[in-house]
Amino acid sequence: MKAAKYEGKRKITIVDIPKPIPKNDEVLVQVKYAGICGSDLEAYKTGLYPSNIIMGHEIIGYVAEKGSDVKKWKEGDRVAVFPGLICGKCHFCRIGQDNLCVLEGSLGFGQNGGFSEYIHVKEDSLFPISDTIPDKHGTVFDQIATVLLALRVSDFIPECYSVILGCGTMGQFFLQYLKIAGAKTIVVVEKNPNRLNVANMFNPDLALTKVVLVKIRRFAKREFGGADFVFECTGFPTLVNDAINIARKGGTVVQIGIWDKPLEINLLKYVMNQIRIQPVWSYTKEDFKNAIDLVVKKMIDPEPIVTKIISLDDIVEEGFECAIDPETTDIKILVEP
Repeated sequence: MKAAKYEGKRKITIVDIPKPIPKNDEVLVQVKYAGICGSDLEAYKTGLYPSNIIMGHEIIGYVAEKGSDVKKWKEGDRVAVFPGLICGKCHFCRIGQDNLCVLEGSLGFGQNGGFSEYIHVKEDSLFPISDTIPDKHGTVFDQIATVLLALRVSDFIPECYSVILGCGTMGQFFLQYLKIAGAKTIVVVEKNPNRLNVANMFNPDLALTKVVLVKIRRFAKREFGGADFVFECTGFPTLVNDAINIARKGGTVVQIGIWDKPLEINLLKYVMNQIRIQPVWSYTKEDFKNAIDLVVKKMIDPEPIVTKIISLDDIVEEGFECAIDPETTDIKILVEP
């Protein structure tokens, strides 16, 4: 079968590999679409992942075959794939933090992922997809689930003042869900005009093309200034210090974006203002399930965020290279094997 193999920094090659054979408790899924995630882009730019892996963890597809012990699914079922490789037995899995499972892997990282014609997964990694959801919307549950985890672990409170740095896929879904969660004021910062235009469709209270501390603080309209919550969704290291400056005393910086180098932060301000930095890694299976429910109920709208569908053969130039271009007109790019 055809697949796109990640071979290190800025190198992905289209290869022919054996079609997986599902084990007794596994299902073979024919991939319909796989989304290019921000973490995939970071790996492409920096060589962050181990080489010789098929990336892609945002997957919708159809059951093609199943192992002898699989009872729940039948061939042709349309499914979303929960990509986490979780043991279900370790301390973290037992306390509901399976995103921190000791296995520390996922499809596209610890096991070949969705930039291929087929994948094999455990039967309990699949979720049925309502006929009301178009195929192209079936790849976004990963990002929405991360938003759900982020608000939970950051102790988010309604009626707060929030700032979103970066309006890529994650930032766009933060904007939509913060409104559902009851944020009183939402400011977005995004230098790409195309992405800012999409964000404006969801009516932030203020939209800026760069971090302007005076404007952000004045917009708070309160004597202690600054934001209660700052969601850093860009993965640009320099913006962490901007986030610390934006947050009010006692505020929270929620770190979503990732990079592969050490970072120097303004430790004095971080300590003196008692800023909390809350990192967020992935999401739990329950978050994934709840994300699907939000799309089914049309509380979250993926339509303006999914901007392009490409073939597997075009994954480098039309996919990864396009997505990392600062002037790109795209947000979420899907690959169709």
